[in-house]
Amino acid sequence: MVSTANETRRSFLASVGAASLAGLAGCTSVRFPGTPIGVQRTVYIGSFHWGFVLLREDGQEIEQLRLNRGTTVRLVAFNVNAAATERLPRSIRDALPEHEALEERNEGAIPEPSGGDLHELLEVANERNPHHGLAVMPATHGPGMMSGMMLHPVGLPADAGAPVEVTRSATVRGEFSLLCTVYCGYGHPYMNKPSAIVVS
Repeated sequence: MVSTANETRRSFLASVGAASLAGLAGCTSVRFPGTPIGVQRTVYIGSFHWGFVLLREDGQEIEQLRLNRGTTVRLVAFNVNAAATERLPRSIRDALPEHEALEERNEGAIPEPSGGDLHELLEVANERNPHHGLAVMPATHGPGMMSGMMLHPVGLPADAGAPVEVTRSATVRGEFSLLCTVYCGYGHPYMNKPSAIVVS
């Protein structure tokens, strides 16, 4: 599973190009013209070293968001270490796992480095590479298949003062994965959440 996710990430990054990602790294708000106004579902996506947390509006953490085709969904994305979390509803702020709990999630999900300590590399990443990015793309994405993306890359910087909010219509059936698009240290190649959103 990790190997497939890494191949997907590499093909995606190659098709987008580093310049595009660098240009998006400072984004804190995204509005796309023509997106539907009536939001039917809202999901909160928090990025951390090295994974994602999905939360419903009531603060309940979920592993997967299931949507019917045509549902209008508001994605609210943020870096869990950013001041942007202060702008989130209380139910979401209170539900965010503590740093130690998030660190425990890396055990087993991130391979132990040869000749190093995962905890030490995490601390280095938190200091030197605090930023993340987010793309929501088809789980079966191949090179050059940008049209099926639910969300093109947005930056989730650690110094953001507000979360990124994007409203999208789930028009394409399938499974969509969350990928980090900004280098964030040792665990970056493994920072993904496969099939996090399913549209049926």
